[in-house]
Amino acid sequence: MIKNTEMKNVFIVSGLLFCMYLFPQQGASKNDIVFTTNGQLLQVKVTKVTDGAVSFVYPGETVVNEINPAKLEKIVFASGRTQNFGGNGNETIIAKENPGDATSAFMEEAPMAPSYEENIMSVVPLDFKRNGNYDKTLANKATEYVIGLMSGKANTQGVEVLNMGKAIERLVDSGFSYGKLRQSSPEQLRDALETEYILFVSIKEDEKNGSPESDLMAQEVSNKNTQLERVINMRLYGADSEVESFEMDFSENVFLNKSVDGSNLLAGGKWKSSLRYLTEQLFTSNVFTD
Repeated sequence: MIKNTEMKNVFIVSGLLFCMYLFPQQGASKNDIVFTTNGQLLQVKVTKVTDGAVSFVYPGETVVNEINPAKLEKIVFASGRTQNFGGNGNETIIAKENPGDATSAFMEEAPMAPSYEENIMSVVPLDFKRNGNYDKTLANKATEYVIGLMSGKANTQGVEVLNMGKAIERLVDSGFSYGKLRQSSPEQLRDALETEYILFVSIKEDEKNGSPESDLMAQEVSNKNTQLERVINMRLYGADSEVESFEMDFSENVFLNKSVDGSNLLAGGKWKSSLRYLTEQLFTSNVFTD
């Protein structure tokens, strides 16, 4: 009886030791998996996620750590839910862990969802210069006009155009000033505007006194005519922000009459017909159907 009792105790102790080994192994699979932009993979317990920080603790510790969400690719929670933070777009993340670890299930993750809204276009506020100076009033009018033109055409090809108010709101929230706007790359603007397509349009108008060389009355009418040189550039960037999906330059010279008092009779909105032409060229280029 003593031997049987001792043997029974041995089995009980062995069973307890096995359970003690098993439970930590199972517990390891309950950790959240944090993928950083520099390739690190952290097995932690995420306690809080905000716009400014992600809080977490390491297993067996109580100290709360924080990391900026901008440094994260994504978090795969123990529940199976995945939260993306942008990172490198569609880059596939490979977990560099031993195949025997509990994290091996995440070694072949599907591509991350894009950080922008697909089939949505943003029109960057136009850069409209008259005689070398930025004209805010004309820039706003031209921006609204381009958005109207694009909206009517884009709907026929399954593309929606972000309204001007929403675009400006997103740019302001991202800290874009006029100067920063002109110096930013399409990729930076896509991060702020959160749309797949980014459209740039710039207009330059310069007035020069004179008249056509072929005009036999050039000397007499030189003070009555003004030559307007207009140059418009339109560029569209798709998901690949390094290469333009569409680009076109348009230039024209227009001779305008002056009033009796010498003021320019340039009618506002003469640039609209040129913008309509460029818009037609954009939507006949099949850029949205490739």
